[in-house]
Amino acid sequence: MKTITKSAKLANVLYDIRGPIMDAAKQMEEEGQKLIKLNIGNLAVFGFDAPEEVQQDMIRNLPASAGYSDSKGIFAARKAVMHETQKQGIMGVTLA
Repeated sequence: MKTITKSAKLANVLYDIRGPIMDAAKQMEEEGQKLIKLNIGNLAVFGFDAPEEVQQDMIRNLPASAGYSDSKGIFAARKAVMHETQKQGIMGVTLA
């Protein structure tokens, strides 16, 4: 079996949110401290919800969906994003 080694470019790349930092954060929470987690995970906890149109299109498409969609994404969701950006005056967002 061929051994695959990590690229040298990644030698100093770390994702500490799953390492010692996460352990320390859990300990602080267990001690009763309130933490504001600013990682890129769940944006909804910061009030960044998807527009209602996107949510509804996602719900309607669940029965026909699978774990993966086309690489462009679900058509109805792309359309909803395009309409939302048009309402906000953001130009250049298309279905392509």
